[in-house]
Amino acid sequence: MAYHPFRSLGLKFLSTCIAAMLWLVVAGERVVERVLRAPVEFQNLPSGLELVGNLPDTVEVRLRGSSGALSRMAAGDLAAVLDLRTARPGRRLFHLTPAHVTAPYGIDVVQVGPSTLTMEFETSGVRIVPVEPDIEGRPAAGFEVTQVTSDPITVEVAGPESALKRLDAAVTEPVTVTDETRSVREVVTIGVQDASLRLVKPQTAVVTVTISPRRP
Repeated sequence: MAYHPFRSLGLKFLSTCIAAMLWLVVAGERVVERVLRAPVEFQNLPSGLELVGNLPDTVEVRLRGSSGALSRMAAGDLAAVLDLRTARPGRRLFHLTPAHVTAPYGIDVVQVGPSTLTMEFETSGVRIVPVEPDIEGRPAAGFEVTQVTSDPITVEVAGPESALKRLDAAVTEPVTVTDETRSVREVVTIGVQDASLRLVKPQTAVVTVTISPRRP
């Protein structure tokens, strides 16, 4: 097939004009710097270790780019990713550099603050603790709570060993017995009050509160 250089000349000219206009728009934008907050993401935490203490949620990131590109940035476009594969028990320091920050194409990461994060790691463990139902209110006049049972009666809790040693029991959502004259039976969620701990397996409990006439 013979080559015709002038075939679709109008389309070629239009494409060239659009490309030139886009280049002029981009080239005409000012290059600016802006400081934004970036969420901190942790990756590759070794098994058997727990992060303890107050963890940094965000860091300040100084960015450089065109004013248009920076104004178009949306939540989720920026993140500081820290690799924890070298972590071991104790207090450790991790450097945070511009290379650790993911940003959209055309945006340069100039600086991260703080540049060093102090984090503490602890050996993780598992402990079996009793379930303590939370009973709220009082039965009607002339009645009393004579027995409270939970099924299951124990659960497995995981987390840092120091926090596990301080844990006495897991608790349930409140079961209300206010003005009741008959026994109450409810399915409620089990949890732990220490945010550094968690149930090995999320569970619910069947709590039975026996209410009987008050003995004279």
